[in-house]
Amino acid sequence: MLKSFDLPGQRVTTLEFNPQQLTLANGSSDRTVKYWDLENFSSISQTKADSSSITHLHFSELNAEHCFAISQENMKVWNVETNKLLDCLAVPPKPIADFGITYQKKFILLSCLQNNVLSVYYNSLDHVNFDEDVDTIPTQSND
Repeated sequence: MLKSFDLPGQRVTTLEFNPQQLTLANGSSDRTVKYWDLENFSSISQTKADSSSITHLHFSELNAEHCFAISQENMKVWNVETNKLLDCLAVPPKPIADFGITYQKKFILLSCLQNNVLSVYYNSLDHVNFDEDVDTIPTQSND
């Protein structure tokens, strides 16, 4: 079966499939993340705008309701079910080339590639708020 989603006025920059809940998330140049229910092919929700295009998405392996969304300036953690921002982590002021999360060691790893120099930034998952929504974006820390 082929199903298409009409996304007028935006350029999709990243996609992430969540097999635990049969959902799809798309990040786009309009600075939003949209969530789709793949069982009935409908929109679930849309996040608030970020400060730049969404470049990477990742559904948590620990809780299928949590989605990490990365732009050039920060990493946000969203609860897809409630559409609430749970946390925002400032990232180094370089474009993020890629990222990964190791759940066994409980670390978030971000790589930045600029002028042939690879930088790796990491933060413990223990520092991420997964329990309640936040209203403000914290400033960058040197952890």
